[in-house]
Amino acid sequence: MGAYSIRRLCWAGPVATLIAVLVDVLYYAVTKAFGESYLIPVAADGSQLYPMPAATLVMTILTPGLIATVFFGLLIRFARKPATVFLSVAITALIVSFGGPFSLPAAAMQTKLLLSGMHVIAAVVITGGILFLSRNKNSHPNQ
Repeated sequence: MGAYSIRRLCWAGPVATLIAVLVDVLYYAVTKAFGESYLIPVAADGSQLYPMPAATLVMTILTPGLIATVFFGLLIRFARKPATVFLSVAITALIVSFGGPFSLPAAAMQTKLLLSGMHVIAAVVITGGILFLSRNKNSHPNQ
């Protein structure tokens, strides 16, 4: 028996993703209350800026959460050290994800940094939640 359970992962992934959505929506609401407008370009040339809707935020967290859950399930099945591989890929994906906010033309640097903060929150909550909640009881976490 391995350290992680696909059966536990089936509920751990969605729970971790839902928590990440809630924490990021709270972060979004608090930063908006302090005056951040989250103006992002909607045209390819960056000429039209509109406030980012909360629905966009939710969808950009649900998708990686689902992908991470399926990926970790495959690692549990096929990798010798699924947690090590998963954590390595998750950190790499987080670093690559910063390209999204920082490539937004005409968006303020403050907006880019706050959006990157959302990426960090989602990555930590989803990755940590999946690793912690899908672990079998009484098992060593690095198996």
